[in-house]
Amino acid sequence: MFKKRESDAEYIKLDDYGKNSADNTGKKINTIMKGSKLTGDINISCDLDLSGEVEGNISSEQDSNIAIKGICRGNIRTREGNVNIEGELINGDVTAGGDVKITGKFNGGTIRAKGKIFVNGEFKGKLESNEIEVGLNAKGKGELLYNEYISISKGAQVEVHISQTQEKPLTVKKTPEMKIVNIDAPNKEAGGTK
Repeated sequence: MFKKRESDAEYIKLDDYGKNSADNTGKKINTIMKGSKLTGDINISCDLDLSGEVEGNISSEQDSNIAIKGICRGNIRTREGNVNIEGELINGDVTAGGDVKITGKFNGGTIRAKGKIFVNGEFKGKLESNEIEVGLNAKGKGELLYNEYISISKGAQVEVHISQTQEKPLTVKKTPEMKIVNIDAPNKEAGGTK
């Protein structure tokens, strides 16, 4: 049941059920087992593996990853982590500082991700990210807003409105200290000529 301890880096502690209680980086994982039902908001400081059912919001100010394998009725927010929906998210929004992957069901709401959104399951709602990829097993309706890249695989069954968002242009204001130098003309101050 326990792995022989060869070094601290290779040691993996197992919980009472024989499963890892930490990932391979030693980071702790919160686990809500199948058959459990929680009502209320959850604030986490490490990764969450939800196989049960939660009615409430899940949030983290850390780089925590959130895996929904059961059912969640509420919003999900992680500052820098990823969100993986293998189960079902009902009537909630997702805000992720990393990537979002949907292989289960996302029903209603908006997903905003700083990284990539990959959909190969069912969705209904608005997806917004720099990069969106819709896999061949995807089914859904909604709106896809992307900044840099979008891909929809042949075979995907989607009815979507697609829009490319534009980042606000960077503006530079000229201040009295700034000097504009023409690089094609000789620069006397630099001591050189062309």
